[in-house]
This record gives sequence, C-alpha cells and structure tokens, in this order.
Amino acid sequence: MAEAIDLEFSESGSWLIVRYTGMINLLIRDQLRQQVIAELDRHPGCDLVFDLSTVTAIDSSGLGAIFSLYKFLNERQSSLALAAPNHDVAALLELTHLDKVIRIEKSLATITG
Repeated sequence: MAEAIDLEFSESGSWLIVRYTGMINLLIRDQLRQQVIAELDRHPGCDLVFDLSTVTAIDSSGLGAIFSLYKFLNERQSSLALAAPNHDVAALLELTHLDKVIRIEKSLATITG
C-alpha cells in the first residue's frame, strides 16, 4: 500500500482549501482524490479551492483527478476553484479548456476574499 501523500487542508469562510507541493500525476492521483473527498465529507456544504501555488506540474492523470473532483462537487451542488497556478500549469489548463469549466484565479485571496 502506498504511503499517504501530504496534503494541507485549511478553511476560509465556506471554502475548504487544499494545498499540495510537487507534481500531480498518476502516482498520486487516486490518493489525492480519496483524501480530498474524505476531507470534504468532514466539511459538508463547503466549496473547494485547490491552491496550486506549490504545484510544479500536472500530467493528464492529474487533470483527470481535478476534473473528477469537479464532477463530485458539482453533484453535491458545491463549487471547485483553482488558485495561483504557475505559468506552465495555467497554460495546460487553458490548452485543455478546463479554464472554461473550472474557475481559475491568479491568487487564493481573490477566491476566498
């Protein structure tokens, strides 16, 4: 069994904030999704913001995990927002048109106010 990945969770108003440092890829995809959903279950009704400021890169599996979380939250009538992606991550989100589906802001403060 794989070791749990290190996710940081915090709250700001109705937002549950998650932060991960490193690359979001196939190796962590399932654990990321499971840990975030478990934390959302402990905070019913919260919206989720993924602070990408310390994410170095995202591969196709990572994009799938993010979109899966978007669908999960949408079914719960909650929102997902992405904050502070670096230039490469922002370009990938734009290239894949996820920026048309998921709210993306340059800073966490813009979302959590």
